[in-house]
Amino acid sequence: MRIIFLLFWAFTPLLAVAFGIKGTVKTSKGEPLPYATIAIKGTSTGTIANAEGRYELTLAPGKYEVVFQYLGFKALTKSIEVSNETITLNIALEEQALTINEVRIGSKSEDPAYTIMRRAIAKARFHALQVQSYNARAYIKSSGLIKNIPFYAVGSLKKEGIEEGRPIVNESVSEIRFKQPNTYNQRVISTRNTLNQDAISPNAFIMASFYNATVGNAVSPLSPKALTYYKFEYQGSFREGDLEVNKIKVIPKSYGEGVFRGQIYIIENTWAIHSLDLETTAEGLDFQMKQVYNPLQGVWLPTTSRIRFAGSLLGFTGEFNHAISLTYNDLKVNPAFVENVVVLDEKIEKPSSDISKKDLRTKKLNELAAQQKEVSGKQLRKMLKEYEKQDRNERKAQKEDVNVVRSDSIVIDSMANKRNDAFWNEIRTIPLTELETKSYHHSDSVRVIKVAKIKADSTKAKKDSTNFDLMALLSGRTFKLSKQWRLEYEGPLRLQNFSYNTVEGYVLESSLNFIRRFKQANTFYIKPLGRYAIGRRELLGTLSTGWQGRRRGISLTGGRYVAQFNPENPISPSINTSATLLFENNYMKIYEKEFGRLAFNYARLADVLSISGGIEFGRRYALENLENQRPWIRWNQYAFTPNAPYNREHSHRLNALEADSYYTFAPHNALTLDVALTWKPGQKYRLYNGRKRYLENNNPSLTLRYAKGIPTIGNSAVDYDRVEFDIRQDLETGIKSELHYAVSAGAFLNRRSVYLMDYKHFMGNRTFILYGDSYTRFRSLPFYEYSTSERYLEAHVTNVYRRFLLTRLPLVRLAGLKENLMVHYLLTPMAKHYTEVGYALDGLIPGFPFFRVEAIAVFNNFKYDHTAFRVGTTFKFGN
Repeated sequence: MRIIFLLFWAFTPLLAVAFGIKGTVKTSKGEPLPYATIAIKGTSTGTIANAEGRYELTLAPGKYEVVFQYLGFKALTKSIEVSNETITLNIALEEQALTINEVRIGSKSEDPAYTIMRRAIAKARFHALQVQSYNARAYIKSSGLIKNIPFYAVGSLKKEGIEEGRPIVNESVSEIRFKQPNTYNQRVISTRNTLNQDAISPNAFIMASFYNATVGNAVSPLSPKALTYYKFEYQGSFREGDLEVNKIKVIPKSYGEGVFRGQIYIIENTWAIHSLDLETTAEGLDFQMKQVYNPLQGVWLPTTSRIRFAGSLLGFTGEFNHAISLTYNDLKVNPAFVENVVVLDEKIEKPSSDISKKDLRTKKLNELAAQQKEVSGKQLRKMLKEYEKQDRNERKAQKEDVNVVRSDSIVIDSMANKRNDAFWNEIRTIPLTELETKSYHHSDSVRVIKVAKIKADSTKAKKDSTNFDLMALLSGRTFKLSKQWRLEYEGPLRLQNFSYNTVEGYVLESSLNFIRRFKQANTFYIKPLGRYAIGRRELLGTLSTGWQGRRRGISLTGGRYVAQFNPENPISPSINTSATLLFENNYMKIYEKEFGRLAFNYARLADVLSISGGIEFGRRYALENLENQRPWIRWNQYAFTPNAPYNREHSHRLNALEADSYYTFAPHNALTLDVALTWKPGQKYRLYNGRKRYLENNNPSLTLRYAKGIPTIGNSAVDYDRVEFDIRQDLETGIKSELHYAVSAGAFLNRRSVYLMDYKHFMGNRTFILYGDSYTRFRSLPFYEYSTSERYLEAHVTNVYRRFLLTRLPLVRLAGLKENLMVHYLLTPMAKHYTEVGYALDGLIPGFPFFRVEAIAVFNNFKYDHTAFRVGTTFKFGN
């Protein structure tokens, strides 16, 4: 009996017969309308046509009114009765005729679109809070077509079944539960794609709300700040049943990243969104979004969406479409948000009465709405603000974490990647196109070949255990030793492990990192590292071990190694290699130390505090350049300098300010301590499956640092105390416009015995390449010339502009370019008002938005010194 039951369960999807409607949606001229919306009136049931205009919708037997919609066309309603067969309905839609309201256009001073949009903007937050909770089933189909693949990726992508002109298809079906104010629970029922069968859809939460202030980092036309960024134009209205729908053209004051353009349709009196067709641009890619809303329990909700983006990035050119169909159930509307609130445009008409502060604090929203009957946009914003304040206080009293901006949880069904074709044919709401069907057949055959190859390779490996992979030995590989253990091996020929300097000659490094993973993202590791200096014929190395959790960690490192005099490593080994061998500039200065260091970190203590630090004991040795070192290219104007930094403060104490008075030191022991405490108030975060993901915080970050040289113990020769206070803040000053500043001030309270490696150093740069943190790094400051053991003040300010000089030109702005103005300042006893004033342009190379070029003017004591040019990226790397 059990066998019969299992067989019946397994074959049920094949035996099930689904009825409903199917057909095509076209224009009156017979042209397909891709991604047209098909909705069942009075319900949230519906679907979207595919790119060919074909649709299918499964329905239970019964009578229905089916509404066919497409933006710019007149909606058509058909009455049908479904029995025991699928009905074919081929639909032809006519273009929507608009009526111009003569009363509205009578005003000579202002376009009537503004009074509509002021009310819609005032009521946006109202509509965002209307729904208390819902359950929904989301079907998402993503399809893409890569038109150009750069030469360096053709071979590797072809092995994965990705080729120019072959569609990439990705489908997923999810159940979503939403609860105000910010909780989304998702269960992925099924997912299928033409790539890796184990991959989960990346589109699981493409649910943008234009009632919010921003959508995808662009300002919504319904944002409270919308009138700052947009102009609006009334294009007419049309009737849809008992409703009047206004068509508004959205015109950005300067089009580019961070703003939309297109059309938005607003329902008269309720001022809710009926539908929209908007586009924007981001990093050179064109982005378009179409949404159709339908009423459910008096609330207009998005039921179908189409997202399209196309363009070029990193040499890839293509177009991708996401079609989303949402079916709601268990919808609960907040009783406080009733649609009979009449919103007046205060610029035209004032409300008959005002709301007292007492009523605002003591009465509920629905009571105020009943009392006022009509409110201005300003009054409604006050009411909603007070409502959200009271709601926040209530949640706080119930011990809810009110700093959570959004809480997401995703559970993937165990059968999500194993559903068969019969299941998909029944549950799919958007039919596959012919090309998409062929793509699935191709990917299935590629997957079968790959599985067969993996099995063959596995069998071969078992037969021949002596198989030797030379490239893995030279470059590295990660080995999975067990479910908890893995081994990360870095070979000597990795770019960061193979270098050259004038002290050691060619250097090879290699490491083994044994990592043990525990629950809740806790890891334990043991990492031996070896470093062989070919020129010195010396083998150095370290051994590190430690434990790292999500918020805290501890590590212990010891051995014999080389270090830069600035512990923040101002120049990377790879850049120093190029500068040394090609330009005869040996900027990196190093010394050797035998050391042991114990370090710790505790991040986000109470979500606003972080503390880190360490204690180190070591013996330090000076190193000299190798004899007869020669670069690949000899330059008459350059020459290698000794492996000893030039420092003005040290030379001043020796009464020798000549550039050849380099710093030297004798071998010595040093016991040092460093601690940093950072406070960043107002931290917000998102929850993802119960784990916190901290969001960008516009509040300033304050850090107090203390460094101590401890004398006597272990014959330690250092004796100093240094304190420092830092403040840093990153602010959004407008759409795609930012202000970044950082200020540090400090002093040595005691400097009885300070070696150069214990000085306060600054992140200088003398190479043509910019790397590291672009906001807090000097562009042309010598690496060690102005390092100090006294007092100092350091400041950095960068303003990122979306529209400044070149970006005033629309073509430049649409290409995704950004302009930067920056000032970097340093004051020490030896650096008298060292200042850099710079201009940078990001995204100069099409398809590479992170590439930047800079021009910097350098001033000493407010007198012009020289001009420098730099190239780099907007990424933070290198230290």
